[in-house]
Amino acid sequence: MKLYAAAAALFVSSQVSADLPSCQIYSNNQCQGDAIETDASFEANRWFTPARGSKDWQEGFQDHSHLVGFATVTYDSDMTSATVSVTATHKSNATITYSFDGKEQVSNELKFTSSSAKGPVALSIQGDDDTLVDLEPLDFAWNAPKVSPQNDGDYREGQKGAIVEMFGWPHAAVEKECEFLAKAGYMGVKVFPPQEQIMSTEPFQNVMNPWYFMYQPVSYKLDGRMGTRDELRSMIQTCRSLGVRVYADAVVNHMTGGGNDANPKHRNPNANCQEFGAKQSTADSPMFTQNYVYSESDVTGLPPLQEFPAAAYGPQDFHCERVLNSWTDPLDLNAGWLTGLTDLNTERDYVQERIAAYMTDLIGIGFSGFRMDAAKHIQPDDLVKIFGKLKRNLGGALPADFITWLEVLLGGEKDLLMCDPDSGYNYGSYLEDALVASGFSQEDVDKVKIWNSGYPKEPDAGACTIKKKRNAIQNDDADQQNPGSTSRDMGDQGCVLIKDCGSSDEHREFEKKLFTSPNGIEDEDEDYPIRLVLSSFYFADEVQGIPDGKSDCSLCVTECDTCTGVGLTEAHDDASEGYDEVYTRAHRDAEGTSVESKETPHTVYDRLKNGLESESVFESVF
Repeated sequence: MKLYAAAAALFVSSQVSADLPSCQIYSNNQCQGDAIETDASFEANRWFTPARGSKDWQEGFQDHSHLVGFATVTYDSDMTSATVSVTATHKSNATITYSFDGKEQVSNELKFTSSSAKGPVALSIQGDDDTLVDLEPLDFAWNAPKVSPQNDGDYREGQKGAIVEMFGWPHAAVEKECEFLAKAGYMGVKVFPPQEQIMSTEPFQNVMNPWYFMYQPVSYKLDGRMGTRDELRSMIQTCRSLGVRVYADAVVNHMTGGGNDANPKHRNPNANCQEFGAKQSTADSPMFTQNYVYSESDVTGLPPLQEFPAAAYGPQDFHCERVLNSWTDPLDLNAGWLTGLTDLNTERDYVQERIAAYMTDLIGIGFSGFRMDAAKHIQPDDLVKIFGKLKRNLGGALPADFITWLEVLLGGEKDLLMCDPDSGYNYGSYLEDALVASGFSQEDVDKVKIWNSGYPKEPDAGACTIKKKRNAIQNDDADQQNPGSTSRDMGDQGCVLIKDCGSSDEHREFEKKLFTSPNGIEDEDEDYPIRLVLSSFYFADEVQGIPDGKSDCSLCVTECDTCTGVGLTEAHDDASEGYDEVYTRAHRDAEGTSVESKETPHTVYDRLKNGLESESVFESVF
C-alpha cells in the first residue's frame, strides 16, 4: 500500500506516470481478514482503456475509455412483447443518446413486439462528446424456431432427455451435426462458453491458446472461440428447426485470470522477472486486471484494477483479491479467486442484474437453458437473487422447456454443500426452500438441476436432501479431460475416455449403463431426467489445446521457441460411427444393446438407418 500511496502522490504533484523500479509490481486491493469487497476508493483506478487515437488504442476498444453500457430485455408474461432498457455510464457524466436500429432517442427504453421485431436489432449508445459504443445486437425469443422433435419420445417439453456436450466443436460443426442428433433421439446439444474469451498470439505455459481459455470471459458478447454471434444464431435456428434444443455453458462467477488482460506491460517477480505482453480476445474488447502490473495510466496516474468495459464491469464489481485455499470455508468458496480468476462480487445488485441480463440474452437468441459453471463459488442466496431477476426478465416464470444444471463439485465438503441444509452454504434443500420463499413455483424449482458430481461412484452425495428429479448425471466430463485432473473420483464405476479407459468397449459399457441402469436410480420415470454424453477430443501429446485450428503454433507471434500446439481437425464427420482418434464423437457410437432390451440413444440411429421402426429411445429407456 505504501507503493500505491507513493505513486498516487507522484501523480498529484507532477501529472506524469512512471513505471515501478527494479522488478516491483503493484499489490493493491488484497483482502484483509474477512473483508471481501473492493474499497470504493479504487473506483479512481477505472477508465484504464486507451482513448481513441492514442498509441495503444485498438478498433475493438471503441470509446470504452469514456463510455460503457448494456441492455436488459424484460418480456411480458406470454413472451410476445418486451421492453428493452439500457444501463449506461459515462466517465464525465455526458448526456447519452440511445440508438435502436439507427433511430436515436433520449429515452433509454423502447418496447418491441413479435410483429415489430422480426430479427436482430442493432443497439448503440453515444455521448454528447461524440463518444460511441456499439452494444450487442438484441435477439428476441419469439424469433427462435419452435422445437418439434423428430421422435415421439417422452421429452416432457424439454424436461427429460439426453444432451450431448460438444467439447471444442465450432458452432458451424455443431450445426452440421444436429441432423444426426435429431435422428438419434437426443433432446439437445450443449455448446461450450459462447461468450467473448481471451485469446493470445503468445503461448501460455508453452501451450497455444489452451482449452481452459474458454473459461476466462472478457465480456458477455456472444462472439467466442467457437464462432460469432451470427454463426451461433444460425446453428441454434438450424438445430431447433430439426427438433434439437441447444444449451450454453455460462461462465458468470468470474472473468479472466489475473494478468490475462490487454495491458501490454506485465512482469512476474517469481519467474526471474519475466515480462509478458497483452492478451487478445475473441471480439477484441479491452480488459484489465490488477495483477503483475508495474505501470500506471497516463490519464489517471494509477495502476489498473479489474475492469471489463464491454461487460460494463468496474473495480467495485469484483471481490478484493483472496486466495481460495479452503474448500470448506463459505467465505473462501464465495469470494476467493478460483485459480487466480478475477472473482465477481455476486452479492452486488448491479452484478446480479448484469448476469441476469446475459442469461436473458441467451434465452433471446434461442438457448433452452444452460450449465452454470463454478456455481458452488456463488453463494446460494445470491443464486436465488440472480434466478429471481432472470425469472422477472422472462415474464415472471421460467419458460416451459427451460432447464439449468449447476456445477457443484463435491468432495469431503458434500455435507456442507448438499447434505446439511443448516450448513449456511447449501445447494440442497436450503437452496430449494429459498427459491420457493422468493416466489418460485415448484415446477420452476424443478427446472434448476444440480449436476451430480458424485455420480457414478457416490450418486447419493449429489441428491441428499433433494429429489433425484433435480439431478443431471454423466460419466466423464470436460474438466476430467484435463491431464492431471482429480476433480471427480469415479473409482471402478466409470472411466475418462481420453486418458483412463482401457478401450472404447469399456467406455461404451459405462455409457450404456448411464441410460439403462444408472447407479442410485429408484424411480425410472422421474430420477435423473437429464443425462449428459461428452464428445471430446484427445490431447495430442497431452498438449491442452483444441483441434479447432486456434491452438496451432503457426498463429504464434511472440516467444514461439517453446510453443506446443495442435493442428486443425474438422469436428464434424458424417461418416463417423464414434470413438475416433482426434475428436472422440462418442455420441455417434452405433454399437449398443439389442433392440429388444433397453437402449442408449446411439442405437436408435442405427435402427433408423436399417429401416426399423422409429420408436424413440425415451420410450424404452425412461
